[in-house]
Amino acid sequence: MVREFEYRGETFRVTAHGIAGHEEIFIVHIETDGMEGGEISIDRMTEENDTSAPLQDIIVMLCDRLIPERSIDVSDPNGPFSWRQGNVQFAVHDGVQERN
Repeated sequence: MVREFEYRGETFRVTAHGIAGHEEIFIVHIETDGMEGGEISIDRMTEENDTSAPLQDIIVMLCDRLIPERSIDVSDPNGPFSWRQGNVQFAVHDGVQERN
């Protein structure tokens, strides 16, 4: 899964793959100019974590680590987590990548 979301008024992108509770998860902060900023990740297969926690909880936990680590000045400190709707750039099915 590759998907954008908002948290604390900032835009991030998550890339996650694996089975529930055992994913590799990568978070990238998308800066206001659209460029990629700081990133953080976790390998839930090998790193200590709550494997029963929903993916969204792990994403928020990672963002809560990334924001102070990279001194990100969030635009809305109380902004909730929400998935962003957007254009799908690539769809991958049966190992074949197709440009939309």
